[in-house]
Amino acid sequence: MDPDTALKELLLAVEVGDVDRVEELAEGLLNWLERGGFPPLTIGPRELGVEWHRTIATAACQAAISECARFCRGS
Repeated sequence: MDPDTALKELLLAVEVGDVDRVEELAEGLLNWLERGGFPPLTIGPRELGVEWHRTIATAACQAAISECARFCRGS
């Protein structure tokens, strides 16, 4: 997996409202991170460290999944 590409595609899917793609990408990236894969570069320089970028990427994926669930429920 290329986590940088996955995050970019996730953000694009959120922007265009592609709920299925958002869920697919967010779950895939979360799985990658949970298995110890390196995180994508998120907000700030690489020098902030792996845990910084892992935390930001994880939060973004969880927020995207949460929004998809809310959208699908029609709330």
